[in-house]
Amino acid sequence: MTKVVIDGTGLARGDSDPYVQEECRKFVPNKKQVARFFSKAYPVEGRIIHHDRYSPCYAKGTVEFSDHSSGEWWLYSGGTAILEWLSGDKVYLLYKQNRWRDPFACMYGMDPDVPCEDQ
Repeated sequence: MTKVVIDGTGLARGDSDPYVQEECRKFVPNKKQVARFFSKAYPVEGRIIHHDRYSPCYAKGTVEFSDHSSGEWWLYSGGTAILEWLSGDKVYLLYKQNRWRDPFACMYGMDPDVPCEDQ
């Protein structure tokens, strides 16, 4: 990856609930965290983003890789992202071991034996 640009953080997806908006403002990944995410993330099905690890909190920006491919991204606090290439193609990504604050981490409920911060 050669370039990461963050255009916005602490955003709430399609929700006007004041509590959700307030909590989402706490999702402020920095450039290093975003770059780490894109270097470690792997492709997943869309249902992972929209259902299994749904979070209304997101950041957005652009990324350029060493092969000169680039695109726009929407990174969600649950460790998922949508990357839309300049061609219009999309890929859904997941990486769980992030070091940012996820305001809704305890809502995924995937594994009762794993602390919610690690899911």
